[in-house]
Order: sequence, then structure tokens, then C-alpha cells
Amino acid sequence: MCKKPIVDLRVLKNRNFAVGTSLMTVLGVVLYGTIALLPLFLQTILGYPALQSGMAVSPRGFGSIASMILVGRLIGKVNGRYLVMFGFLVLAYSTYRFSDINLMVTSSSITWPNIISGFAMGFIFVPLTTMAMGTLPNEQMGNASGVFNLMRNTGGSLGIAAMTTMLSRGGQIHQAALVQNLNPYNPVLQQRVQELTGALPGNGSLETQQAYGAIYGMVAKQAMVLSYIDNFRLLSFLCLLCVPAVFLFKRVKAKGPVAMH
Repeated sequence: MCKKPIVDLRVLKNRNFAVGTSLMTVLGVVLYGTIALLPLFLQTILGYPALQSGMAVSPRGFGSIASMILVGRLIGKVNGRYLVMFGFLVLAYSTYRFSDINLMVTSSSITWPNIISGFAMGFIFVPLTTMAMGTLPNEQMGNASGVFNLMRNTGGSLGIAAMTTMLSRGGQIHQAALVQNLNPYNPVLQQRVQELTGALPGNGSLETQQAYGAIYGMVAKQAMVLSYIDNFRLLSFLCLLCVPAVFLFKRVKAKGPVAMH
């Protein structure tokens, strides 16, 4: 083993740092996974333009600003484990709120959970970093900070890759389940086909094919919405798993402000 490696992973022998790095990796999965899913949903499913999609997601920052101010006053008075636990619980709630989406959802149903999610981030980032670094000697701080931020970005990459893959596969699974109801003996389907055919100019086989195509498009959209719901619920569950892990930390006192990159 190299005595002076460029990245010294032996710092992970410190329990607080190992637990903090693990939680930060999961947080990266949840944070970047959510950020990747929301614009996709708004633009590909609801048809939002890029600007409106960005406006619906951007209020997350207002929640973060509010919580950072509050956490700055609490960090030396309240046990950091309770702050992180509260943050993950609120993040789990806000992420689960995204699973209420449907094809008729309004932008406010996306904006408010984003604000709550941003509020939760302030209760996680600063106390988590303080507890992870609080028991390390000063000479290990630079190396530990690099590993800490690396794992957050790695978690984000894993979150984006996993969510997009699961989104595609989940859409196919739900579509296979939904199309079982699309058979010639379903009276609801036949009535819908007749309604769509009657709304089209002409009344031939071409119009019938167009009606079936429109119905298939609706089924495909519904399948993708169900896949988005599954992913948001999974991310919410990951947040809940982090709550009991917080008690693995040894209690540390804040030494001062912590720089975040």
C-alpha cells in the first residue's frame, strides 16, 4: 500500500466520516435523481417549454436559503443528529409529494414540494458535514473534504443513471400491464374508439387506425406517469433509510462554519 496516496481512503476508518460519507452519497442519489426526473416529466409528459419547466423547479433555492439561516442559529444549540434526522424526514415527505403527479397536475403541485425539499437540504448539508469532519485531525481535512465531495457527486451520477434506467424499464412494465385492457371485447375501449373516430373527418379504416393510435399514446403516457411515481416513492424510501443511520454518529460540537463546495 502506498504510504502517501493522492486520495487517502484510510480516512474512512473514522466512523463519523464513514457514516457521513455514506449518507452524503445517498443524498446525492436523491437530490440529483429528483432534479433529473422533474424536468423530464414536465417537458416530455406535460409539454412544458424549457423556461417554464425551469421556473417550476427553481424555487427549491428559496427553501434552502430559509433553512440555512435557521440552521445557522441552531447548529451550536441542537444536537446535529436531530437536525440531520429532521432534514431527511422532511426530504422524504417532499419527495413522496412528487408521487401525487398525474396528467392534470398544475405547476404549483411541483413548486411547493420543491420549496420543502430545498428547506430540508439546509438541515442536512451543514450538520452532516460538521459531524462527518468533526472528529478528524486538521491534517486530514483537505483529503477528507475531497473524498466527501467526490462521493456526493458520485452519488449524483449514480442517481441520474439509475433513475433514467428505471424510468424507461418501469414505463415498459406498466405499459405491458395496461395494454391488457385494450382488447376488442372491452366495451369501454370500443366506445372510446367510436368517439374518437366520430371526431375525425371521414369514417373509414384510416380514421379507426388514428383513433387506436391516439389511445395507444394515452396508454403510453399513463405508463410513464406510473413509472415516475414509482421512482419518486423509491427516492422517498431511501431518505427514510437514512434516518436510523444518523444515530451511528458520535456526538460532536460545531467548531465553526463549514465550507461547502
